[in-house]
Amino acid sequence: MERFYIAFNRFDAYLVLHRLQQAGIPAHVFNEHMQSIVGDVPPDVAQPQVWLERPADRSRAETVLAALHAERQKTGSVRCTSCGEDNPANFEICWKCGRGL
Repeated sequence: MERFYIAFNRFDAYLVLHRLQQAGIPAHVFNEHMQSIVGDVPPDVAQPQVWLERPADRSRAETVLAALHAERQKTGSVRCTSCGEDNPANFEICWKCGRGL
């Protein structure tokens, strides 16, 4: 096992974990309930962490993480070609009609 990512909070950790799992990369979240001790121990020890089962998956995992960061940077809105509804630019599916954007 190898530590891959130190998350801001447990929701961030699970978002990264699920993206890795969707890509077929086995990983686990550790320290998800330890944020309350930040200050007593260093933040990199107490914050939630995502660990890879196989260190050989690191380069693929970094690609997944880069794609996630790029998605987070999208701003503005996208108009659905099916129903004409405005959706946030980081949506992949129209929130109103469910069609792909």
